[in-house]
Amino acid sequence: MNFSTKIQETIQLIFTWNPSDRLWQMPFFAGLSVAIVLFIAAFFNRPDLGLVAIIGTNIFLYVPNTPIYHKMILCMACAFGITASFTLGLVGQTYPMLIPLIVFFVTMISAQIVRYFNIGAPGFFFFTFAMILGTYIPFEVKDYPFAIGLVALGTMIANVMVLLYSLSVIYLFKHPPKPIPKIGEFGFGVIIIDPIIIAFFVSASMVLQSFLELERGYWVGVSCAAILTAVTFKQIWIKQIQRILGTILGVSFSYFLLHFSFSPIQFALLMMLLMFFAELTVVRNYALAMIFLTPYSTYLAEVASFMNYNPDLIIKARILDITIGSLFGLLGGVVLHWQALRQVLEKILRKIIFRWIGED
Repeated sequence: MNFSTKIQETIQLIFTWNPSDRLWQMPFFAGLSVAIVLFIAAFFNRPDLGLVAIIGTNIFLYVPNTPIYHKMILCMACAFGITASFTLGLVGQTYPMLIPLIVFFVTMISAQIVRYFNIGAPGFFFFTFAMILGTYIPFEVKDYPFAIGLVALGTMIANVMVLLYSLSVIYLFKHPPKPIPKIGEFGFGVIIIDPIIIAFFVSASMVLQSFLELERGYWVGVSCAAILTAVTFKQIWIKQIQRILGTILGVSFSYFLLHFSFSPIQFALLMMLLMFFAELTVVRNYALAMIFLTPYSTYLAEVASFMNYNPDLIIKARILDITIGSLFGLLGGVVLHWQALRQVLEKILRKIIFRWIGED
């Protein structure tokens, strides 16, 4: 295969409209869970607090196409995980020197758990995302329990939506659930080695953004984590290109939206539509989904300056930070698929782990 053929194949993969068996009800209920949280916040005239709460609603995105009891158990477990991740982020806000260590710990543990239990996309991403947001959304220490409670409330609403989604899909739309996937079948390398390498690079990206003193450097870590959710190196390569291209279009959309001041009800409807279209397209084409995810995540991260935005500053920082994070994630993908290093790590870790659990 010559160079021009490889370029054509890469371009085709970037713009491919992938087949998917995702039901339209899934993005609908995902958007509805976001809207309900923001409607409640609008009732109390505090949409900014609603944005904190919808961090918890992201657990809906983990709902599998399995029997109802399995859906509910999995999403409740994710609720605990995302609340704990956000809590650890608040700890990092108090002790900034611990941020790289906390990012490493949260990313490694969440990646190992989702791989062991064979939980598909979005993988470990939203646990790391919640942790990083917890680190940068400004709260006073006395308000930490309140902030954690907001995220927990978001997870509660999301779990109600999971139940309603499950009942409607199975009994109203007659889509039978699939069998529960087997656990622990990916092997030592995928479950133990990969998360350590991934966590190292996501953590290192946070160190890098701190060293560069970037204005909104948390997007470096978020972008690096998003890229490393891909499985193969080709997927990582394609995904980082799609993320950069999609972000360029997404920030243009964000720049347009940030110039408007929405009422709380209008804002709730906007966020619902952004979530709906993002989840509808993310399995089809990641670059297209980024057009909707970019303004959604921008509003989420800029909660401290809600409806008092500086679009020029936000967009400039966002493009730079995501480009750096995506390229750093690509570097992590190269190391992740470096077989010589993997063999050395596996040999060392097998000795440590098996000695720890008392086996030869």
